[in-house]
Amino acid sequence: MEESVNKRKSTVISERGFSGAIAGSLTRAMCQPFDVLKIRFQVQIEPISKSNSDGVYRGIFQGLQHIVKAEGWTALWKGHVAAQALSATFGFVQFGLFEGITTYAFEKFPALNSVQSGVNFSAGLGSGCIATIISFPFDTIRTRLIVQGEPKIYKGVIDVVSKMWAKEGALSLYHGLSPTLIQMGPYIGCQFAMYKFLVEMYDQAIEGKGAGVKSLTCGAVAGAFAKTLVYPLDLGKKRMQLQGFCNRHQYKGLFDCLATTVRNEGLTALLKGLTPSLLKAVFSSALQFYFYEVTLEFLTNRSKVKC
Repeated sequence: MEESVNKRKSTVISERGFSGAIAGSLTRAMCQPFDVLKIRFQVQIEPISKSNSDGVYRGIFQGLQHIVKAEGWTALWKGHVAAQALSATFGFVQFGLFEGITTYAFEKFPALNSVQSGVNFSAGLGSGCIATIISFPFDTIRTRLIVQGEPKIYKGVIDVVSKMWAKEGALSLYHGLSPTLIQMGPYIGCQFAMYKFLVEMYDQAIEGKGAGVKSLTCGAVAGAFAKTLVYPLDLGKKRMQLQGFCNRHQYKGLFDCLATTVRNEGLTALLKGLTPSLLKAVFSSALQFYFYEVTLEFLTNRSKVKC
């Protein structure tokens, strides 16, 4: 009997992990242009303003038009293969671990039900950090592919890996890992805690109606809140990932990177790319939780039919 229960729990966690991978892949395919524009904004040294003629990118629509005109429509999905590998891997580990941790915690320690938001934040933080470590090389690869213009420096994923390995060493694939962990841990923690809290409030107010609207709405708000909270760390991560490539500065660490950015470009530079990043966060978080819930419901119903 115990073996059967454990097998079922393992199946449930696998279903949640697979649902996370599907949700990550679908969301990435739809939101990639926002990510491309955000990264281009983040690594530009010049101020991003319509009144500034020195920088290449001066606004969202101008930035999109410039990329399409200079590099073609497909440039909006630059680095998409690596990005898909990143999203699928991250989604599988993130959702699978989160659900596994919270299920275990609430079952073994019922008293924790009184502090659900704290447990959800902690589980999200832990699962986000582990997912980041496992999938991080894909993040570095897609960043390099996105930032390169024309003519291209890299031909594809394998070319990025081989050139980075030869010129910068294998550990270069983990450039910016520390600021990413500092950023992604709190981000995923806040995102899950806020999402679960909003879902609970939604259910109390509307009593389970409109499941699709619920996941979209709660996911959008949770994503925007979490992204705004940790955005400067995301900017620091991207700049550190580009050391040795096209970045003009060499940073000693995250705080040196942020301090150098403020000193050379002003305090508002820490929010470069925030607008497209927020747009992406709202859409991607909403779609991610929506696709996750839909896929999980499908897999759960399928398992019930088999039983």
